[in-house]
Amino acid sequence: MILFLYYSLLEYPVNPTKLKHVVAVDRSGSFTAASKAIHITQSALTKSVAEIEAEAGFALFERHAKGVYATAQGRAFIDRAARIVADLEQLSADTKSGRQLSGSRLRVGVCPPSLVSLLNMALPKILSQFPELRIEQTAGWIEQSIQHLKNRDIDLLVGPAPAIRQQNQFTVHTLEPFGICFFVRKGHPLCDKPRPKIADLNRYPMALADKSVATPELMQELFGQPEIPASQQLHIIGHFASACKIVQASDTIGTVGASYRKNMQFLENFTILKVATTPIPLAIAYHSKWLPSPPMAALVDILESEPHWADTARK
Repeated sequence: MILFLYYSLLEYPVNPTKLKHVVAVDRSGSFTAASKAIHITQSALTKSVAEIEAEAGFALFERHAKGVYATAQGRAFIDRAARIVADLEQLSADTKSGRQLSGSRLRVGVCPPSLVSLLNMALPKILSQFPELRIEQTAGWIEQSIQHLKNRDIDLLVGPAPAIRQQNQFTVHTLEPFGICFFVRKGHPLCDKPRPKIADLNRYPMALADKSVATPELMQELFGQPEIPASQQLHIIGHFASACKIVQASDTIGTVGASYRKNMQFLENFTILKVATTPIPLAIAYHSKWLPSPPMAALVDILESEPHWADTARK
């Protein structure tokens, strides 16, 4: 674990102490304040940061009279360095208390962000099995989330299966597909059609949570081709509440999980269209290089055996 943390900062095998120095400068906003905070001389701190910049091949900070600011490249490097420093500190604390880091924390990524509800029932059950477990749930776009799993910034990734299965370094478990529905505001022109046809939907803007949701199968159903037509007005809105506001204020058609057919509060403001669509294939994955911890294995098992999101109306 220590060697993995040491070498996982992109391709740069830098000294963990130097990473702490970089993080301290970023948090303090100046070399002077950082040197006082970590109790080393300013010259030693400056040299340490300069050595890391030389190894990385780019500047981490912009120096100004009032302090320092991370460069664009430096920001990504420093954020990863901060996570590694936190991991090292947690590893040290867990070692002293006789615990293993991998078994005391569970980091789960979900993509797109609108699918975070997939874990609503599973996480409480995991905590009941592992009362001392610390859970970190994040959400992001598919490309970003896959990179996080590659870098081991997360332990598990839940999301659209096609994109996840393209990564040969992952161990992938198939989950029940995610049934989706189309919804519109009350009074939308499509509300007058008892059973709208796909061609009717194409006349209006659409909002999807992520382009990864636009599977070739779904696009074929909607547009008669495996990709989104250039002429189609499409919004990519990762935040469900924001998507709802757009749908409520316009003729945009939104997408929502099939379970919302029974959500009375949601149905007070929106109408779900009676249009059948192919569910989105889902998967959960972890890096094949590392054995799953007991909490990881338990979460995989729960999501495989208890898919509360499944579209039972199709069965």
